[in-house]
Amino acid sequence: MKKKKILLNGYIGYGNFGDDLLFQIAVNRFKYFLNVELYVLYMGNQYNPDYLLKMCPDLHLIKTYKTIPIFFYNQFDIVFYIGGGVFFDYSKNISVRTFIKKYISNLLRFRITKLLGTKFGGIGLGIGPYFTEKSQRLHGIIVSSFDFLGVRDQTSYEEALAMGKIDNLYLSEDLSLSLKKEVSLNNIFKSDEIIICPRSYHHKPSYEKHIEELLKFASHIEKHKNITTNWVFLQEESDHLMRKIRSKKFKITIWNPNQMTIEDFFDIFKKAKFTITSRMHSVYVSGMVGTPFIAIELHQKLRFASHLFYDNPIIINPKASYEKYIEACNRIENLSIKKSTLDKELSKVSDLNQKFQTWIEN
Repeated sequence: MKKKKILLNGYIGYGNFGDDLLFQIAVNRFKYFLNVELYVLYMGNQYNPDYLLKMCPDLHLIKTYKTIPIFFYNQFDIVFYIGGGVFFDYSKNISVRTFIKKYISNLLRFRITKLLGTKFGGIGLGIGPYFTEKSQRLHGIIVSSFDFLGVRDQTSYEEALAMGKIDNLYLSEDLSLSLKKEVSLNNIFKSDEIIICPRSYHHKPSYEKHIEELLKFASHIEKHKNITTNWVFLQEESDHLMRKIRSKKFKITIWNPNQMTIEDFFDIFKKAKFTITSRMHSVYVSGMVGTPFIAIELHQKLRFASHLFYDNPIIINPKASYEKYIEACNRIENLSIKKSTLDKELSKVSDLNQKFQTWIEN
C-alpha cells in the first residue's frame, strides 16, 4: 500500500517549548498509522530544526531558501497544522497591491490545491487577533479550505465560523491536555521555588509593563520572604530582557530541546510551589501537573485556559502593579481544581482524537 505523505505545518523547529510539545503529540498520534511519511518544511537561512529528529527519527526535513512554491502542498496527501497561534496578523495596514497578490496566492495555494486532492487539517489552532479586515479575509481563504479543524478557544471558534463553511469544526482544549494522565503519574519532591514564566509582547507595548512589575515582585519576595524565583522561559527571549533578569542574579531556566526532554521540563513545573505566567502553555503544564498558577492576561487564550482548571482563576491585568502579584500570592492556597470540568474536557480531547483518526483513515 502506498504511504500517505503528511506535511506538518506551523511554528515548528524554532525551539519553542509549547510548539515542540505540540509537535511531539502530533508525531505520537501519527505513529498509530503504519502507512504514513512525515515531512516538515523549513527556511534554511533562518534556523536549524535538526533537534526534531530526536523526537521523530523518520522525519523528512525539507529545506528551502525562497518562498514556498504555489503548488508545493499538492505533493502531499495531507497538510496538517500542529496547533498553536497559527493564524493571526498584527499588521496595521496592508496595501491594495499586497492584498490582491496574497489573495490570489492563497486561492491557488489552498483552494485549488484542495480541489486537486490535498486535504488540510489541524487541531488546537488559535485564530486571531487581527488588526485589519484584510488579514481576516486572507486567512479566511486558508481556514475555509480545511477539511478538519479543531480550535482551542471560543474566540477562535467564532472566527472560524465567520470565515466559511467547514465540515468538521470542533472547539477543544489545546492538544497538550491529552498528556494529563501521563505527566501526573510520577511523584516528585515539592520545593518552595516559585516559577515566573513571562514573555515579551511587543505587539502591545503597554503590556511590556508586566515584565518590569514581575522584576519588582521577584526582588520583593526574595528579599522579604526568602523565596527563590526561577525565571522559566519556553524559548530564547531578547538579549535586552535576559540582561535585566541576569543583572538581578535571579535563577533562569530556558527550554533547550538539545539538552532536555519534554518530561524534564514538565518536572520543573511539577516541583514548583506555584507559577506566575503570561504564557498559555505554562498554564496548561502547571494545571496538568497540579501546580497552582496565576495567569497574566496578555491574550484571551490565557483566560480560556485558566478557566479549564479553576472556577475562579487568579488572572492579573498585564498593566497591574507588582503589589497585585503580592496580593495574588495570598490567594493561591484557595485555588481548587474543578475536576468535573477537567474530566469533561479530557473526554472531549479523547473524542476528537477518535474523530481525527477516522478522518485520516478515510
